[in-house]
Amino acid sequence: MVTGAGGSIGSALAYRLMGGLADTLVLLDHSEHNLHDLYRRYQERHITLPKIEFVQGDILCGARLQEIFTRYRPHVVFHAAAMKHVAALESDPFSALENNVVGTVRLLEIADSSEVEIFVNVSTDKAVNPTSILGVSKRISELLLVAMESSEARWISLRLGNVLGSSGSVVPLFLQSLEEQQPLNITDPRASRYFLTLEETVAFLMKSLEISGSSLLLPEMGSQQSVMELADFLLRQFSNDSCNKLLNFTGLKDGEKCTEQLAYDYEYLTDTPISHLYEICGTGISDPEGFADNLGRLLELVEHRENAGFVEALYAVVPEFCPSPTFLRYVH
Repeated sequence: MVTGAGGSIGSALAYRLMGGLADTLVLLDHSEHNLHDLYRRYQERHITLPKIEFVQGDILCGARLQEIFTRYRPHVVFHAAAMKHVAALESDPFSALENNVVGTVRLLEIADSSEVEIFVNVSTDKAVNPTSILGVSKRISELLLVAMESSEARWISLRLGNVLGSSGSVVPLFLQSLEEQQPLNITDPRASRYFLTLEETVAFLMKSLEISGSSLLLPEMGSQQSVMELADFLLRQFSNDSCNKLLNFTGLKDGEKCTEQLAYDYEYLTDTPISHLYEICGTGISDPEGFADNLGRLLELVEHRENAGFVEALYAVVPEFCPSPTFLRYVH
């Protein structure tokens, strides 16, 4: 099963799994349009195996999820469904946490009581010392999977950098601007990011299935790359105009960082049997009851859209969270 199968990462993973060794491939997405597009592209490939089910459903609907898991009984779940646009989510934190955290909780609860053997969660480097609602929601999801370690199934999170070609990522936006002969918008001339291609992302997701036990994983992504250098490269490839005429510096939006981090100070990397794939060690739940209580309080506030105590509840679950001015204005 792939959740968020109509999204950028989900659909790339779905294409990889089509024609694979699975008996049945269940592609779950809440968007009818995205599923239809996925189905159309599937038809063009004339694939006969595996059997593929295109399922519309919202991971927030527990009854629908239970129906899907009971019917299809998936053994492997790739969880790629999420709201992920940093700036927009700063002024819509309850929706972000509802989708990214509550949705993950519901999936994990049903997966834990079903026949799921491996659950792979798509995370992000924005979960490290998060300054955005997206980042803190993904950190909470990582912690949720860490808390599941006592179960018989394998619970894996893969912490990714920026995925080139994914929806809203910098390269498609740059290319669109060049096509429309508009300036390339750059937040900050010092901005840099860790990058992966969609193909690399899918390959690492597949390789994560070979890791024994539950793990928080990090793929090899090299050094951070300057966004300015990326823009300069694209300008040289696709434009004859002066670089300076085609750059527009917008400033960092609330929730965005100038540079990303791959691990917390207390985390460290160890090798795995898979080349270029590392295990992140050091993250644990020292007080499971306290974590459950803090998370329960946070989810209660999210459910009731309650501002009072919301920031403190986030701190209690992720003490490293550094909220943005936009988020603080929203909750106050």
